[in-house]
Amino acid sequence: MIKIENLTVNIHKMTVEQDSDELFESQIPAVVREELVSTLRIISEDSRFSDQTVVIPEGCEQYGFAEGEFDLPQVLKFLADML
Repeated sequence: MIKIENLTVNIHKMTVEQDSDELFESQIPAVVREELVSTLRIISEDSRFSDQTVVIPEGCEQYGFAEGEFDLPQVLKFLADML
């Protein structure tokens, strides 16, 4: 089991005078994705997770994952790259 504590991701709302709907549809998801990618990369480099593995169970093929036991830092880097 993996227990991650004290992890905070801050996402700041951007203020815009006009076309705020367009901002939410285009830029905000990119900002959120960038924060998530950065967080995954930071966690993947944490030495506390270097010997950890993650088990992907049978049936996850429908979501694009292969069944098996994988190195956690590599999985986190893979997820960051996929985003």
